[in-house]
Amino acid sequence: MFKCARFSLMLPLLASLWMAGGAAAAPASQPEKQPGISYITGGIGEDEVKEFRAAASKYNLRMTFASKAGNYLSDVDVMIADASGRSVLAVRTEGPFLFVRLPAGLYRVSAQTPRMSEYRKVQVPARGGVNLNFSWDAPDYPGVMKLCKGCPKPRP
Repeated sequence: MFKCARFSLMLPLLASLWMAGGAAAAPASQPEKQPGISYITGGIGEDEVKEFRAAASKYNLRMTFASKAGNYLSDVDVMIADASGRSVLAVRTEGPFLFVRLPAGLYRVSAQTPRMSEYRKVQVPARGGVNLNFSWDAPDYPGVMKLCKGCPKPRP
């Protein structure tokens, strides 16, 4: 009788641990959504970098944020507007990568930090994708990070 009671008391604990473990094992690059737009942001650590490389072909606008010294940047405020000027995405990056799936067309991308900003026009193709690499002089930027020993340096 006591063995059954102990097992029945342990069952909820085991179930909650199993569920928590499953949540922790979920990939960091799960797509986020804003109306009609799917995106992922992150890329901190070797595992996330591998996830982003594997997911890259699913997104037609891929952005990387780095300093000219070769350090990756995070906490960049990005706004994407369509050709008519309507905002389609506004997000703060959680790492050096922001991958977005957009309808084909012309867009204006604004990338900003408290000290730097840059605007670019980009044509998102109907097939394939486009890469935007933002590279700034940012020697004392608080979001500077090193990803991993074997990770390639960002291209200016």
